[in-house]
Amino acid sequence: MKLEVLRYFLEVGQEGSIRRASERVNITPSALSRHITMLEHMVGAELFERRSRGMTLTDEGNILKKYALRTVNNVDLVKSAIEEIRGLRGGVIKVAAIEIVASTLLFPTIREFRTQHPGVTFQVEVITKSNDEALHYLFKDQVDIGMMYKFNPSSELDYVAEFETPFAVIASPQHPLSSKDEVSTADLVGIPIATLSSANATRIITEKALASSGIELDYMLQVNSIEMAKEFAQTGLGVTVLPAIAARLECAKGLLVAIPLVEWSLRRVRVGLCTRRGHSMSKVASYFLDRLKQRCTTH
Repeated sequence: MKLEVLRYFLEVGQEGSIRRASERVNITPSALSRHITMLEHMVGAELFERRSRGMTLTDEGNILKKYALRTVNNVDLVKSAIEEIRGLRGGVIKVAAIEIVASTLLFPTIREFRTQHPGVTFQVEVITKSNDEALHYLFKDQVDIGMMYKFNPSSELDYVAEFETPFAVIASPQHPLSSKDEVSTADLVGIPIATLSSANATRIITEKALASSGIELDYMLQVNSIEMAKEFAQTGLGVTVLPAIAARLECAKGLLVAIPLVEWSLRRVRVGLCTRRGHSMSKVASYFLDRLKQRCTTH
């Protein structure tokens, strides 16, 4: 059984769709479908239930998934171990990170690491919804490292670093609120706001703070991207509520301002850098984890 076919199988199981999985593995949907059919013939069982809304793993498919994940991860570990013998000239590091830290902390660390170890490659899953996405990747050993909001206590996680990411009102420098030293969520009543989707962890944290204060805001625009929320704020039509770190670059350029919020629950939000307890991590991934830890504790 070819390793590539197992990777194809895992991608289809993850995406629940031949078309979406084919885009990730860069082959045509018809070719991917043939590989899955051949794999089913090889194991003598249907691995997926084909439904109008997508494909889901059968019981037999879930059994194969367990062993396929182990096989693929072990091969990646072997590759990384071999490259480590050659002086960290290669290897694969897999990370799942919430969107707010992907561009501000993770990618700069990757860029710095790659200047010293250009042969190392990265697979990054940017989490645009809830922490559950990151937990899924960690608990299934599909990533080595997780970076997410720290409100999911679990005996299966080891947090190696954490830092505060206070929320702020992100606005244009020309917006009336921009002259204030700090604002409360009550100050936002009646102001058009761009918000993230209801499943997004940033939105969930904001909504909890609003509910405890009995405040309802006017969401003029709902988007699925922090970048789009920031672009809305730059127009001056309204504001958005995000961790201040998410707009650090734009604030430095004078395109946006980040006005601190007074609510304690929004000032003390924390992001954690974590791994799954017991996860076998390559040496190169451990080195990178140390670099991330340093950046998290000094940022």
